[in-house]
Amino acid sequence: MNKSLKIKALSLSVCMSAVMLMQGCMLNANQYQYVTTKDGTSSESTLPADSGSESSSDESSETTTTEETIPASLHMDPPEVDTEAPVFISYPRTIQLLKGKEFVADEYVGYIDDTDREVELKVTGDVDINTVGDYPIQMTISDDAGNSKTIDVTVKVYTKKPTPTKKPVSSSSKSSTSNTTKKKYNFSDLKDKYASGNAYIGIDVSKYQGNIDFQKVKDAGCHFVIIRMAIYNNGKFGIDTKFEENYKKAKAAGLLVGVYYYSVDNTEKLMKEHCAELAKALKGKEIDFPVAYDFEKWKGFQKLKMNSSDLNNMFYLFCSEMESYGYEAMIYANPYFLRNWFRPGGHKIWLADWKTQPSYVGKFHFWQFSATGKIPGINANVDVNIYYPEGRVVEAKKEDKSNG
Repeated sequence: MNKSLKIKALSLSVCMSAVMLMQGCMLNANQYQYVTTKDGTSSESTLPADSGSESSSDESSETTTTEETIPASLHMDPPEVDTEAPVFISYPRTIQLLKGKEFVADEYVGYIDDTDREVELKVTGDVDINTVGDYPIQMTISDDAGNSKTIDVTVKVYTKKPTPTKKPVSSSSKSSTSNTTKKKYNFSDLKDKYASGNAYIGIDVSKYQGNIDFQKVKDAGCHFVIIRMAIYNNGKFGIDTKFEENYKKAKAAGLLVGVYYYSVDNTEKLMKEHCAELAKALKGKEIDFPVAYDFEKWKGFQKLKMNSSDLNNMFYLFCSEMESYGYEAMIYANPYFLRNWFRPGGHKIWLADWKTQPSYVGKFHFWQFSATGKIPGINANVDVNIYYPEGRVVEAKKEDKSNG
């Protein structure tokens, strides 16, 4: 029996219909289709945008894109012809540079390409690091095929600490600033607003929440907790220092428990080694949800030397490795990266969208809608989530054609 257990005691009033989970296009506007071949392996074929047709390259191929049928082994290949420019996925409009400090443009941005693993960054314009002032520059990223993208940035050289500016355009899998992140929310108010019928409210935690009284958390009306199990970053892998304690106390309080792994793995060797460590840490434990894959290395992504296919293949490898140990897997990401870069391939989605209503179009099972929840038993802010056992589907809004 799969160790990722389903909830047995919850009575559901609504049964959601299954929908396709291959959300959004890559930025090159191509559609992707996963195909299971005769020998049981999977490949991906590229269809012209809006073609509306299935691949005809293999008459016996069977498309398997629904949540109910996930190919045993997913794989994504880059396009055969490179026609699309690299994309900045994280960049500031203004760079604040302390007078006299060396200016290294690559430290402030993140970019990705659909084909190349190494993209050239060129800076046009001069910055006098020894003179206070504003210096307009252009940053251009180019791939091997000559496709390029340019952005305008201002470097502000200062001597006194300047007023904080806005965060990079997109620097995290979590949602950008919204009303739900500007103030703290009482868990009881969130519970009354969001938890009803087939929706159940919970939190996710890591060592940063400190010592947690999970009985108080449970008594406050929390149904579940997703615990950070491990992290791999800056070349170091480690089990979260509060994982064992958080797991034991959450289970003792009667909460449903899930786990997630914060990863910047960029090779098969690393991913397999780390999945083995995760399975070791989970041995003898019962978890109630799929193991979540959390990738957030967008600023400086280019240093991982991966293209967009590699990014997805790392997730697919994570899924297959965890499944080999008996655990289902899912992905954690925000709407932008789900629409443009991640291809879940039928795996469940944990949506990070800090808004009063999700902006993502498609199906997801978890929705992280606030990072500033306040709940008894935890002194720090906490992420708040809604769980939909049968999934929630958000459909695209229909265009209003009544005015012609």
